[in-house]
Amino acid sequence: MAAQQKKDNDWLSWALIVFLFAVGLSPLALLLLFFKLFASDGKKKQAAPPPLRTENRTAQAAPADRQPSKAREAVGKMTKSPAAKRSTAFWLKLSGAVLAAVGIIACVEPIDMMAWLGSATSYYIEDLLTALAMTVGGGAMFYSGLSMDRQLKRHAKYLSVMGDREAVSVEELSRVLGYPKKRVEKDLQKMIDKGYFGGKAYLNMELGYLFRSGQADAAFQKQRREAAAQAPKEAEEGYSGILRNIRRANDRIADPVLSAKIDRLEDITAKIFRAVEEDPQKRSRIDTFLNYYLPTTQKLLDSYAEFEAAGVEGENLRQAKSRIESTMDAIVKGFEHQLDELYKADAMDVDSDIRVMETMLHRDTASAERDFGLGGTAAAQAEEEP
Repeated sequence: MAAQQKKDNDWLSWALIVFLFAVGLSPLALLLLFFKLFASDGKKKQAAPPPLRTENRTAQAAPADRQPSKAREAVGKMTKSPAAKRSTAFWLKLSGAVLAAVGIIACVEPIDMMAWLGSATSYYIEDLLTALAMTVGGGAMFYSGLSMDRQLKRHAKYLSVMGDREAVSVEELSRVLGYPKKRVEKDLQKMIDKGYFGGKAYLNMELGYLFRSGQADAAFQKQRREAAAQAPKEAEEGYSGILRNIRRANDRIADPVLSAKIDRLEDITAKIFRAVEEDPQKRSRIDTFLNYYLPTTQKLLDSYAEFEAAGVEGENLRQAKSRIESTMDAIVKGFEHQLDELYKADAMDVDSDIRVMETMLHRDTASAERDFGLGGTAAAQAEEEP
C-alpha cells in the first residue's frame, strides 16, 4: 500500500509539472523539474553509523524530533527523484526527446513572427521563453535518463562484487573493478542518494566501507572485535601463520595450473622455514625474503582470488590475472634460489671437508706404499709371479 501511495505521489508531481507548462508558468515548472531530476533528496555523506533504533525510546519523543512538518513533507514528495529503474530511464529519455523536439518546433513561430514584424513584442517574447523552457526541460530529462542508464550499469558491476554482503570496503571495489578510489566513493554516494542500495544504506568515510544499514555496521564491528580476540596467535603469527595464509589463498583459487604452482611455493617456503628453525644462524639470510618477497607474493595471490570471486570478465581483470599467472614461474624460481642460497655455506663446508679428506687420504696412502713396499715395483713383481 505504501509503494502504491509513493507511485501515485510521483505521478502527481509529473502531472503538476505538465500543468505548469500548459498554463504558461514555465519558470516554476522548470524549477520543479530540475529539483526532481537532480536533487539529492536531502541525503548527506556519513562518516559514522547513524544511531540505531532502541526499544526504550518514548512514544512522545518520536513525533517531536523525527516527523517533519506537513508542508515540508509535501514538498519532499513532489521533488523526490524518480525511481532508479531501466523503465524509468527509458521513459525519461523518450519524454525528454519529445519535449525538447516540441520546444524547438515551438520556437520557430515566435522567432519567425518577430523577424517578420521587425520588432520583439512581449507576446512573442513570452511564447519564445516558454518554448525555450520546454526545450531545456526536455534536454534535462533526456540527460537524466542517460545518466540513470550509466549509473544502473555501474551499479550492476558493484553488485557483482558485493554479492549478498551487507558491508564491503571501498578499497576492494576499487581494486577489483579497476576504478580510482575517489570515483568509487563518488559513484556510491550518488547511488545511495538515489536509493540504489535501499533507504538505509550509507557510506562510512571513516572506515572506508559501504554499509546497507546501521545494523550491518554494528555486526561488522562486532565481528572484527571477536575475530581479533579469538584468533590464536600461534595460528596467525610466525612461520605457520605465513604458510596458512598461502594455503588459504590457494583454496580460494580455482585455476588448476596456478594452484599447482602455489603448492610448489608452499612446499619450498616450508623447507626454508624448516632450515631456519634447525639453524637459527640462517635467519639473517632471509630478511628480504620475509619482509618483501613473501608479503608481495601473498598480496598477488589474494588479489587473484578476489578477481576470480568477482565474476566479472573485464579487460582490466583479464590483464591483471594474466600478469600474475605469468609472474608465478619467476616467483617459484626465486623461492628455489632462496632455498639454495641457504645451503650455500653448508655446501662450501662440505666441499672444504672433502678436499681436506682427499689430501689426507693421498698423503696417508703414499706413506703406506713407502712403508710396506706397495709402490709400483712391488706391484709389478706381483704380476710376474705365476
